[in-house]
Amino acid sequence: MMGPGLAELRAGLVAASILPPDAPLHHRALAQWLASGTADSWETIESTATGNLDNAGRRSARDVAALGFASHGRNLAPSLQQGLDWLGQRSWFHSQRPMTLEADGVAALGIALAFSRLAPRCPDWFSHLLTRSASTLPLDPIDRSLFIVGAHLMDAPGKLDQSEIEPELRVVFGGFAGITVPETTYAAAWSALRTAVANTGGEVQARLKLKAFDLVAEHSIPARTGKLEPSDVVRVLEGVSRSFRRWTWETKPRTTTSSAVRWEIQNEYHVQNLLYAVLAPLFCDLNDEETLPPIGQKNPRLDLSIPSIGTVVEVKFLRPGVAMQKMIDEIATDVGLYKTDPRWTSLIPFIWDDSARTEDHAKLVSGLVKLDMVVGAIIVPRPGKMLAVSRDAV
Repeated sequence: MMGPGLAELRAGLVAASILPPDAPLHHRALAQWLASGTADSWETIESTATGNLDNAGRRSARDVAALGFASHGRNLAPSLQQGLDWLGQRSWFHSQRPMTLEADGVAALGIALAFSRLAPRCPDWFSHLLTRSASTLPLDPIDRSLFIVGAHLMDAPGKLDQSEIEPELRVVFGGFAGITVPETTYAAAWSALRTAVANTGGEVQARLKLKAFDLVAEHSIPARTGKLEPSDVVRVLEGVSRSFRRWTWETKPRTTTSSAVRWEIQNEYHVQNLLYAVLAPLFCDLNDEETLPPIGQKNPRLDLSIPSIGTVVEVKFLRPGVAMQKMIDEIATDVGLYKTDPRWTSLIPFIWDDSARTEDHAKLVSGLVKLDMVVGAIIVPRPGKMLAVSRDAV
């Protein structure tokens, strides 16, 4: 039985992350911070937090945390320093007093953001609070992770290892406070997100998981365990031939204000441009015309390359009268050159057959995939609606 699709998973997180009107102020501030809220969106949060801090009977660590979120990357609220000074004068972990900041990961993160802007080093009282809470209290995994993130942000002595952060939150805070996100973490985050359950009162947790969902989806399209692989590139390129169903090749103008247009493909550079348009939305690190270090008198140049998965897409233009064997010889030469650079582990030849010799394609593919590094080969014949005419090499 199949589980919910991506759209259903995301819609569930969106619904679960809607904060109620009476949500704590620092929870609303975290939501704004995750969404990179505009200056106008912070006005109500800042004015409410400042008003609370000015009233000794209402002030709390939550108000300071809300200002911490609001101040990150923006002008500091004047009352923020006063709030931090007030927190520093209090004592924590009293056995006769209910815990507040000590057990509130969202508040701890907001205050860590404030200190990261205002203090040259983490105050001892806050450093101790972060590490003690993360290490000794029976916290919700999300709260515990937020304490650890805060400790890393402050570079607090005794901070727990990054591996102790829940994978979804490690994705959210990747690149933040020196937190890294290896591929195993993306995989673990996706596994957790696929089975995420929304609980009443867990709007903040859902908001953080929604952010993680979007980041995992951006990193791995389609979102799944791990990144796209060379085999996925093969599958995408195998579908290029279907794209020509809507390829512009007009015999007469389609509108009264335009002329008849034909998107002619005359050389391998045109094919390379087509493949770049197909692959660029999938791979943010897609490169074209990358030159490798010289190998003797040769200066190898990659047509298209995807460093994140060590893959090269080599484009060939097969003209009428040129032997199929020539394609195998050229790709074999490319393999020998590319193998000298350990970054490249997979090669995918993409051949535009301008003579549409489809009867020979299967044999050519079977020969190409026997070459070292070649994980798949694609041959696209010139579509029938295009006139198959010979052209001089460009």
